[in-house]
Amino acid sequence: MWMRAVDVLESLELLGSSQGGVVTAAQASEAGVSKMHLSRLADRGTVQRIRHGVYALPSADTGPLQGLRAAWLATGSRPAGSQPLAVASGESAAAVHGLGDLLPSKYEFTTAVRRQTTQPDTRYRRRDLPEEDVTWVHGLPVTTVARTIKDLAAGGTDFDHLAVAVRDAVSSTNAASDALIQALEPAAERFGFPDGKALFLALLKAAGYKPDPELAALESPAAGDEFLRALMPQLENLVTQLVTEQLHQLAPEVDLSPETDYLIRAALPDAETISRAVAPLPPGRSPELRHSSAQQHESRDAVRRQNRKADDGKPADAAGSEPPATVAGGQAGQRCEEPRHRG
Repeated sequence: MWMRAVDVLESLELLGSSQGGVVTAAQASEAGVSKMHLSRLADRGTVQRIRHGVYALPSADTGPLQGLRAAWLATGSRPAGSQPLAVASGESAAAVHGLGDLLPSKYEFTTAVRRQTTQPDTRYRRRDLPEEDVTWVHGLPVTTVARTIKDLAAGGTDFDHLAVAVRDAVSSTNAASDALIQALEPAAERFGFPDGKALFLALLKAAGYKPDPELAALESPAAGDEFLRALMPQLENLVTQLVTEQLHQLAPEVDLSPETDYLIRAALPDAETISRAVAPLPPGRSPELRHSSAQQHESRDAVRRQNRKADDGKPADAAGSEPPATVAGGQAGQRCEEPRHRG
């Protein structure tokens, strides 16, 4: 059937709208555009032949990923997904994610079945990729950031180039640090490190990356505890002020004594408790913090009751209060004595 050039181009643009303005001759044929029509458009310079059987339309994105997109379309895969699906991996995936400064010598794809090609710039790897290791970026199926780092580390990438890639994974993507550490674990011994965490931190240091508080805590958990301890006085003052203001609103006729201020501060968790609460639990361990926190709350309730009885002139171990043995630790015992010194 004869088609006007404008109709041919309109059909091709519709076809390439979800492919970065790139189409294959096979796709064009399925849409009713013959090879003769494509050749005429190419001769006029309306479309550009960028690869055997692959054409760039006037609306094509001419960015750095055009060559990879053309190579991927040449594999027979499509954005809608057809099996076997070719997934950009290795250095090609790193280029898509913007990891490092590697210059891929070949377009690398992973497929579920064995494939061969006569194209000198394309390489296939036959592997079964778990579904969670594949994502879509700019209309291309690629391995996730963590899987890409794992493949680079296992594929012979040198330490310096890997360091830049890991730095970019941390600073420019949403990849979690624990996922990257796990990805680097198999390659740790090859680089002379005891585990993935040590390799991860060494790579960041080599790349000159200044770690954020989360990564600093990975390198030195004690530093995070020290930070919390330094922050506690400010936290106590802020919470005490907020609670006092709330009590004034609820009971304006009540005169809040210095002992009340002390009891509010005594109710705050200490820096160690907060550190345990915010620290991630190691895999496979069940959280024990809730049980510990419940015991601490019970102990603090006992302290409050003892102080309340003492303020009323009654013995601290009167009926309805907890016996002294239930107060947790000597520190709590010292705190409950302080209001008496103030009085």
